[in-house]
Amino acid sequence: MAKKTTATEKAQIKRTAGKKGPVISVEAFLALKNPKGDLILAVDGQPVSLTSLDRVYWPDEKITKFDLLRYYIQIGPYLLPYLKDRPAILQRWPRGVNAPMFFQQDLESAPQFVKSVRLTNQEGRELDYAVYTTLPSLLHLVNLGTIEQHPWHSTVKKLSKPDWIAIDLDPKKAPWENVLEVALITKQVCDEIGLQAFPKTSGSSGIHIYLPLKPTNEYDAVAEFARLLASEIAGRVPKIATVERSLAKRQHDQVYVDWMQNARGKSLASVYTTRAKPKATVSMPLTWKQIEKGVKITDFTLKNVLTLTRKAGDPWAEFFASRQTLKLR
Repeated sequence: MAKKTTATEKAQIKRTAGKKGPVISVEAFLALKNPKGDLILAVDGQPVSLTSLDRVYWPDEKITKFDLLRYYIQIGPYLLPYLKDRPAILQRWPRGVNAPMFFQQDLESAPQFVKSVRLTNQEGRELDYAVYTTLPSLLHLVNLGTIEQHPWHSTVKKLSKPDWIAIDLDPKKAPWENVLEVALITKQVCDEIGLQAFPKTSGSSGIHIYLPLKPTNEYDAVAEFARLLASEIAGRVPKIATVERSLAKRQHDQVYVDWMQNARGKSLASVYTTRAKPKATVSMPLTWKQIEKGVKITDFTLKNVLTLTRKAGDPWAEFFASRQTLKLR
C-alpha cells in the first residue's frame, strides 16, 4: 500500500461538472416511495447526482440502491465522525452484492466537493485517493456502488500517525461463542494495561475491537504494539485463540486475533457501514454488556440499525473523547 505522502501536491483527477435538472431536498428524497431512475439531491448546499435508484443491490432482501442511500443519509450524523478527513479504499459493487466487486484506490474523476489526497504506493505509482469529508462526498461514493466504507486508520492531517488500533477477531470456522469469549479476554487485557477498548460487530463474521489513540506514534510502532497485544490475548486462551495467520495451522475452534490490519494503508470496515453480505448486515458499535449477553452479526441490518441507534444512543459516543497514549518501550 501507500508508503509516502505527497499530500501537498495538486491532485490530477478530472473534476466533473454536475448534471443539470430539477433538484430535490433531502426531506423530499427521504419521503419518496420506490423512486426510479436518476435525480439531483441538494445536500448541504451541494448538488449530488444520484443514479439508477431502483437498481436492486440485495436481491434476496429486495433492497435497492435508493434504500442504501437513504440509510447513509440518515445514519450520517453517527457515521461521519469515523470517516471525516480519512482516505477511502473503495470497494465497489455497482451492480449489487451478487455481481463482481472491484477495488478502486485511484480516483480518476469526481465533483469538486469530493476531496482527494495524492499518495505514492509501494510500486512508486502516484494515486489520488478519495477523502471522506462531508455527507455529499459520502453519498457520491455510495452512488458509485461503494456499499461498504473502508477508511484509513489515520486522517489526512496526520497521515503517518493512526488514531486508533483495530483488532479483528476472525472466527473462520470457530464457534461464535469463542469469538465472544476472546472479545472479553481482549477487554480484560486492555483493562489491565489501562487502555479503553470499544467493540463492534464486523457485519461479516467476527468482532472488531478498536482502541482510540492520540495520533502521536508512527504506523510501525502502533502495529508492533498491536502485535504484542494480540499475542497476549491469544496466549491467555490458546485453545480458542491464535495469532497464526495460516488457516492450515490453526485449530478448528481457534479465533484468529488479527493485528495485521494496522499497517499504513490498510483498513477495516467502518463502524455503521453496511456490508455486502446476506441480510444487508451492518458493522454495529456495541457495549461490553452486549458482548457478555451474546449478540449476533444478524442482529443488526440496514433495516433496523437507525431505529436501534436513535432509541439507545451511540455506544461509541465517547470514542474520540477517549483517545489515549500508548506506552511504548
